[in-house]
Amino acid sequence: VPFVSVVGVIGAVWWYILSLKRDLRDWNLLMDQITEMYGGNLDAVNHVPPTSNLYDCAMQLNMIRTGVQKAVEEGTKADRTKIELITNVSHDIKTPLTSVISYVELLKKEELSPAARDYVDILSQKTQRLSVIVQDVFDVSKAATGNISLNLDDLDIGRLLKQTFVEMEEVIEHSKLQFRVDIPDTPMLVHADGQRLYRVFQNLIRNCTQYSLEGSRVYVSLVAQSGLASASIRNVSKTEITMKGEDLTARFVRGDQNRTTEGSGLGLSIAKSFTEACGGRFFVRTDGDLFVATVQFPLVGGETIKGMA
Repeated sequence: VPFVSVVGVIGAVWWYILSLKRDLRDWNLLMDQITEMYGGNLDAVNHVPPTSNLYDCAMQLNMIRTGVQKAVEEGTKADRTKIELITNVSHDIKTPLTSVISYVELLKKEELSPAARDYVDILSQKTQRLSVIVQDVFDVSKAATGNISLNLDDLDIGRLLKQTFVEMEEVIEHSKLQFRVDIPDTPMLVHADGQRLYRVFQNLIRNCTQYSLEGSRVYVSLVAQSGLASASIRNVSKTEITMKGEDLTARFVRGDQNRTTEGSGLGLSIAKSFTEACGGRFFVRTDGDLFVATVQFPLVGGETIKGMA
């Protein structure tokens, strides 16, 4: 009897160990699926056998995966439909708006009374602003869908930044802000689309002129470090910044929530979209009322190019 009992105990322990090993194996299968789903792979499924003690949990996890996958697909489809609608509408507005702008320009050439002349000037300003907004909407919609044409080439990011300042000199002078610009003469080559990158810097400078504290200083710097070219623009906001930096780059979001300026709320979103489309990084940081926007691109060859004109 004692021998039989010992054998029975050993068998029970052995069965328990095998069962525990199977449970641990199945548990690892569940954890692997959860890890993959957390990493964004919603196609991940587990293959826990029906005889497992964890089979019910495994099936529920698969059902959750299916539900999340369906919700993501529906959300993506809805977002794509919304973006396509915005793109089509903004495209359709362009043609009649161009005609309106043309007729306004023709009116400017006519003999008009002083009052009518003032009305035409106001009409011209408003139509030009509307044209910019429509173009911004069109551009950010294309960038969001990935339907954006790029002409990538090696270019000197410092020279492009200086060129942007020269072409926006009138806007900067009108803003009455003091720009402190530190751009090294040493060329820094990055691989990007020159027109898109110009638009990025243009939007950042315009953002400063619209939202900076009157009479304050704006600091612009370009540095090469760890194989990256980093261009940063720092300014102090005229109004309190109540949002995080990453929230300010969302579409149709502005730091000036009272809408006391004429921005479209798309400038930073376009800058971020164009930078990332060209293979760079764009991020915004806030510290109280201090606003810092940074554009980063890998340097061609991983270092600054010396001895170039």
